[in-house]
Amino acid sequence: MKLHQKGFLLVELSKYESIWDYDLIPKILEEYKLSGNYEFKSICVTLDELAAAGLIVRIDSRLDKELSVSKARVMFKYHLTDFGRTRMIHTGLLTA
Repeated sequence: MKLHQKGFLLVELSKYESIWDYDLIPKILEEYKLSGNYEFKSICVTLDELAAAGLIVRIDSRLDKELSVSKARVMFKYHLTDFGRTRMIHTGLLTA
C-alpha cells in the first residue's frame, strides 16, 4: 500500500535540509503516476496545507518565468519544521 500524498511529501522533505517545490513536485507526480496542470496545482495546495499546519515552512521564494507550467509562477523553497519532524516520528512516518 502506498503512503498517502501528504506523508510522501513529508518523507521527501525530511531527506533534505530544504528543497524547492519545482524539485519536489516532480517526485510525487512520478511516484503516483500523475500528470497535468490540475495535479500540479493540487500538490501546491497540499504544500500550502502542510505549511498552514506548521509541519513545513517556506524559507525562500522567487518568480520563475521559465520552469513553470504557466506563464509565470512563484516558486517556494520548503523546510521541514521541528514540529513537523516530531509529528512524523509520532505517526510512524519517520524513525527517531
